[in-house]
Order: sequence, then C-alpha cells, then structure tokens
Amino acid sequence: MRLNYEMEADWALLNACDFRCEYCFVAPDLLGSKPTTWGTPAQWVEGFQATGKTWLLHITGGEPSIYPGFVDLCEQLSRKHYLSINSNLSHRCIETFAERIDPARVHYINAAVHYDERLSKASLDAFSERVHKLQARQFNVLVSMVMTPRMVSLFPEVSNDFESRSLFLIPKVMRDMYQGKRYPAAYSADQKALISEYLAKAEEKYAPVLARMGEPPTIDLRADGRFLDGIADYRGRRCGSGHNFVRIDPDGTAVRCGSTKRLGNILLKNIKLLPSPTECDTDYCPYFCEKYTSQPSVQMPKGAFTSFISSLFHHRGES
Repeated sequence: MRLNYEMEADWALLNACDFRCEYCFVAPDLLGSKPTTWGTPAQWVEGFQATGKTWLLHITGGEPSIYPGFVDLCEQLSRKHYLSINSNLSHRCIETFAERIDPARVHYINAAVHYDERLSKASLDAFSERVHKLQARQFNVLVSMVMTPRMVSLFPEVSNDFESRSLFLIPKVMRDMYQGKRYPAAYSADQKALISEYLAKAEEKYAPVLARMGEPPTIDLRADGRFLDGIADYRGRRCGSGHNFVRIDPDGTAVRCGSTKRLGNILLKNIKLLPSPTECDTDYCPYFCEKYTSQPSVQMPKGAFTSFISSLFHHRGES
C-alpha cells in the first residue's frame, strides 16, 4: 500500500462510547452522552476538500462505529482521502464497513479488545468474526489490548485463547493515571520484562501485515517498549503540528496538538495552517510527536515524565 497524503489528523469523531473501560481518560458522562453529528458526510467531505490537501484521517473516539452514518462518512471520505480507524468493533456496522469501503484507502484498523468489557457486554466471538471478515477483505488489522497490571499477568492465557481464533494480540502500554498510579512508571521490573517479551512476539507475528502497509502505522503499538523507561519530552523541538498535522475535535475545530492554538474549523472551511514547522509547546501524544518532530527527542529520566493528553488509539482504544 502506497500512501500519498499531505496532511494527517488525529480526529476524535465523538466522545460517546458503548464501553466503560476503567482506564479510559474520557469522563463517564461524555462516554454516556448521545452521539452528536455536527455535519453530514457531504459537509465533512466538502470541508476537507476545501483545504486543497489529501488527508490521512486517524478516526477515533469514543467509539467511532456508533457514530450515526459512520459507514457512509467513511465511504465518502475514502474516495479522496486515506483513513485509519481505532475501534472496539462492537457495532454491527463494521460488517457493512468491510463490504463497502475500499481497503486500499484504509491504512490500518486498530481493533481494540478491551477484555473485561468484552466479557461482560459483548461477545468475543463477534469480535473475532468481524476481524476475520475485515482480514478476508484485505484490511490491515492490528488487534490490541491495554496492559493493566491484571492483564499483564493474564496475557499468556488470553493470548493463547486469541491464537486459537487465529488472532494475535499486541500489548498496549498504559500511559496515564490508573488506580492512583502513573503508568508506565508504576509497572514493576517484572511487568516491564513481560511486556517487552509480549511485544517481541507481536513484532514477529505482525511482520507480514506491516510489510503490506507501505509505511509504519502512526500509532505504532509494536514500538510501545520505548515508553517503558519514560516518555520523551518533545517540547522545544521543531514540530509539524499545525503545519502538516492537526488534532480535530468532534465539532470540526482543528487544533495544534494539545495546545490552545486553534487553526479554524473543517466544517466552516476556514482552516489556516501554519506555514512551516514550529517549536513544540505542549505535551500531546508520543506517537504523533515522534513522527512530526524534525529532531531527535530527549528522553526524560525514569519517573520524571510529564502528564499529557492521550490521543486513540491511546486509551481510547487508543480505544
């Protein structure tokens, strides 16, 4: 797959979600809110087209598949732009998505398991069937699981269950507060060693998928081991955020990463991008920061990394 895009966006399509994962950073009242559509699929398409750019849109949430008209939106956007999707695959529209969307226009799908929610609310069988349907249609699917301390110990057992379904799990390192502790610093040395071992196996298992993708996924969970000894501080580095990368809020507002610098609104067709990369002035998400800073980052000492706004696939998936 060869991608030819000029802009990338981390697009939180909505805040609502049908799951209630205890590690999710979105407030419960927002997770339980009614999904809001700020524009029709045609209006979103017109807004992105008005920028004169070809986009790679990383669509996350909340849970994007519960967005009204999700498949129609993806179908219309993918005619001119590229997508990547962060989803728990809980909604049956994923099956329609697999049938109607051109897989050549979707870089990858992060299929987030959220194991406890799956056991209590949704079927693992349905999840597996939807992953297999997407794979049969030649979508690049990465199956991930957030590594709470409990899931670190359960991972071998759970991973074996998924392998019996011909699916392979990528462990996702936690990067925020959880049960009063800040991760990844709160992982024990043994937990870090186990996560590193699990990541090495995932790297091997997903080699054929990654070879097809043309470029690594921006949200590259295989590389999560780099976070175990501290999150890099990118502030002060020249960064393309605001120039060739933006965050997009549910209402279409485009922002330079986690800063307050607004660049306009996609739906209002008034986006004004920065003319060149400028110094990073905020924490956001190390996946995007790594990609869009033009100089090597400086690794912070263990336990000294700052908190930052998680992006989704972060704990949204990133759901």
